Amino acid sequence: MNDRMRIRVLLLRVLVLSLLATLGARLWVLQVLDGDHYRRVAETNRVREVVTPATRGMILDDRGQPLVRNRTSLVISVNRSATDRQTDHGKAVLARLAGVINTPADELTRRIRFCTAQVKPPCWNGSPYQPVPVAKDVSPQQALAVIEHPDRFPGVSADLQAVREYPHGSLAAHELGYLAPVTQDQLDKQGDEKGYHLNSLIGVAGLESTYDDELRGTDGVERLEVDRFGRVAGTASTTPPVSGDHLVLNLDLGVQQATEQALQDTINQLGGGNRTASAVVLDVRTGGVVAMASLPSYNPSVFVGGVSEQDYRALSDPANGIPLLSRAYQGSGAAGSTFKVISTAVAMQNLGAKGDQHFDCAPTLQIGDQVFHNFDGESAGPITLHQALVISCDVIFDQFAYDSWLADGGLRNGRGPYAPPKEYFVRMAQAMGFGKATGLDLPGEAKGSVVDRAGAKAIWAELKDSYCRRAKNGYPEEHDPVKAERFRKYAAEACVDGYLYNAGAATQFAIGQGQYLSLSPLQLATAYAAIANGGTLWKPTLAKAAVAPDGRVVQTFPPRKAGTLPVSPDILAYIRGGLAGVTSEGGGTATGVFADWPSAIVPIAAKTGTAEVEGKGDTSWFASFAPANDPRFAVVVTIPDSGTGAEYAAPVAKRIYQAIYGVGQAAAMPGGQPPAALPKINSDGTIAATSAADPFPSLTPSSLGPSGPTTSRTASTPPSVLTSPTALTVPITPTVSGALAAVSVLSSAPSRAPPGGSARP
Repeated sequence: MNDRMRIRVLLLRVLVLSLLATLGARLWVLQVLDGDHYRRVAETNRVREVVTPATRGMILDDRGQPLVRNRTSLVISVNRSATDRQTDHGKAVLARLAGVINTPADELTRRIRFCTAQVKPPCWNGSPYQPVPVAKDVSPQQALAVIEHPDRFPGVSADLQAVREYPHGSLAAHELGYLAPVTQDQLDKQGDEKGYHLNSLIGVAGLESTYDDELRGTDGVERLEVDRFGRVAGTASTTPPVSGDHLVLNLDLGVQQATEQALQDTINQLGGGNRTASAVVLDVRTGGVVAMASLPSYNPSVFVGGVSEQDYRALSDPANGIPLLSRAYQGSGAAGSTFKVISTAVAMQNLGAKGDQHFDCAPTLQIGDQVFHNFDGESAGPITLHQALVISCDVIFDQFAYDSWLADGGLRNGRGPYAPPKEYFVRMAQAMGFGKATGLDLPGEAKGSVVDRAGAKAIWAELKDSYCRRAKNGYPEEHDPVKAERFRKYAAEACVDGYLYNAGAATQFAIGQGQYLSLSPLQLATAYAAIANGGTLWKPTLAKAAVAPDGRVVQTFPPRKAGTLPVSPDILAYIRGGLAGVTSEGGGTATGVFADWPSAIVPIAAKTGTAEVEGKGDTSWFASFAPANDPRFAVVVTIPDSGTGAEYAAPVAKRIYQAIYGVGQAAAMPGGQPPAALPKINSDGTIAATSAADPFPSLTPSSLGPSGPTTSRTASTPPSVLTSPTALTVPITPTVSGALAAVSVLSSAPSRAPPGGSARP
């Protein structure tokens, strides 16, 4: 062997040894270093999981009445693991099944095929070892046809499954929400943490979404051993499902029903169509949401089993009023004269106004080339702020706002320097919770807007180019030439000096109008609740507690404080006195509606409002709380494109109070109080609905005089809030449960004021 051959042999040996060393190292990595990983992969290939969904918890009202529950549905399913092993891959079985459930065989084939990037629904997105539901709510005869002939339907099963049921249809739909299949993105991001599976149903709206973890429970998992052909060879392990907890709410079924019915009747009175309306009822002492309604609504049952594209388009169509949108907390707009309580607080807390001081309620106020006027140009002469609230005088609050704007430097377009602006009206609105989310335990809450000088300048900078284009090109899409020219002039002014916070905007802000203020009914309700309770701003809360299926209280959701109003207790008491006069004093804007109301027993404190909207009818507002002398509930109603606050919103609020206190009907809140205890859930899962005991059993009909109770206030009774010298004197009655039994049945309330009153904003 020559030297060249020896070198070649040596190189070959080195190469062989290198290959062996590489192979050995790779085997060591596979079997030792990464051994655990590949054992898990092999186990995954050998074991398949079949999921048994946990029974979802019910959603109950404050007395234990089900708002969302589960019902059993007869479901026919096809097991692909069995049909795929048949010689014809189950075609004959599907053909026979199609005749039983009256569904084309081709449709069944599409339903049981597996979803992929190329295969879109109808298809199966769950485990290939999970029976695929192909028909729900089948008749017992159809189910028996399958069960009694297993030889004709191998791989087909019929059993009872739990599905979500909404026993009251569309009632409180926006608050309750609905379920939908988990998305791939949710599986990837939260699948392991939340225990999601391919066929999991999760809450995607309302309470079903917010409290999905509490309601959903834990799914059961059966781990099946399979051979290399995917055929089931045995069961490796079984974990039973754990039912979800029940969610008990502050919401009351009776009050919710009365609220929605009153709103619907008013919409019908206005002509129906795609009109909208909303209302909120809060417990002023806790922030608990007793009722919250928005019309139009929808029936969440449409989402059970999957909503069709056609139905979803209809639910989100503006032509239908966007039924999926809750105007109670997801919509916002100008609040009209209901905002005057905030302006009164500013006048007294920040601008030095006194309760007994008189201000001129002239018919008009001219600021520059703009003229601001009272409703119908009426004049009341010198009056107090108490009376200004009662009759809803605009000009007095316009003057306060204008003086405050001047004190802040007016347009602030001179040389300056200027001190930082106080902006009392804006800051008080923000302190009342406007311009930010209230903290409601529902997704998608609107923040509304409260715009100060800096905010106005930032908005102008963002929209300047649009203003200037409109100033040049006009509004060709507007068919009314007069309106189009007016819009063009607005745009031309905004193009040049839209950054200036002008006097007109500041003045309109103080009476709840203009482009710089927008709030939701829920925000207004929380503000009025804070005024009613002495200054505590609560975060509105629907959920009260999570209770296990065996009745054990798992978690409570206590009241959540959001802040304290920067207003003295004396000023808040003065404002409450003025609001009480709105429904009971001569000239009060709601005295006509509440003329036959038992004010001596349940005095109502309120403010009407009428917000003007460009191109549409006025928005009717009514914000209130009761009893005025010991507040418990705040009620806010708004009806867009309708009319004045006294004409439409106030009668709706009256009907809600009638339902709460049982005036002319059975009381939804016996004793005028929410239930003190949670409903009792027995160990067998049945519910013992709770009721509120009358905390003042001594107040019976026999103790009443012809006009109501005559007993004097005791030391334990809260002092009167009606502190104004001109305020209505109301007997202090700590409860209304016994007294209301002696009240005659009330009519549905006239919507106009009697002689001496008026239907003002």
